[in-house]
Amino acid sequence: MSLYCGIACRRKSFWCYRPLSTYVTKTRYLFELKEDDDACKKAQQTGAFYLFHNLAPLLQKSGHQYLAPQHSLLELERLLGKFGQDSQRIEDSVLIGCSEQQEAWFALDLGLNSSSSINASLQKPEVEKELTGSFTELRKALYQLNVKDASLLSTAQALLRWHDTHQFCSRSGQPTKKNMAGSKRVCSSNKIIYYPQVPKP
Repeated sequence: MSLYCGIACRRKSFWCYRPLSTYVTKTRYLFELKEDDDACKKAQQTGAFYLFHNLAPLLQKSGHQYLAPQHSLLELERLLGKFGQDSQRIEDSVLIGCSEQQEAWFALDLGLNSSSSINASLQKPEVEKELTGSFTELRKALYQLNVKDASLLSTAQALLRWHDTHQFCSRSGQPTKKNMAGSKRVCSSNKIIYYPQVPKP
């Protein structure tokens, strides 16, 4: 009896430990991407991108639900090239999370004026036609998304909005620059660091 209880307890401990271990691994990986621009840029090579237009996420209708399609870096570069934009615009993307397999997830708004590129915003109808989806107001689609997508898109929208409204330093009035992950902005004049007050991935 005691042997059985011992085995059962060890099995229970293993399954309790595994989610904790996964959480710690993901947290460490995300911290690395936030602090190391080179690591974050490398993660974009194999990562997935969620697209927005003026803070509205790109969604695809599937029955009574909405799906949030992911796009690879290569697909995104092809899309930008087709609309006459350079890949530098991808630097406006923000890190919003990662999978258990350490696939990084990013969000990029194609409608807001780019801060890292001279290119203007992309036209919504043309992009929707190209991607066979629609940029839908998040609050209207929130309850028709699965839990994972709803959480990710909410975080992404809040982070994209924060960056759009904090492009200038409140003290010097000079432009601020985001790091690769979008976890902070730094004033180009006095080096003040601004951190987003939104849910973090």
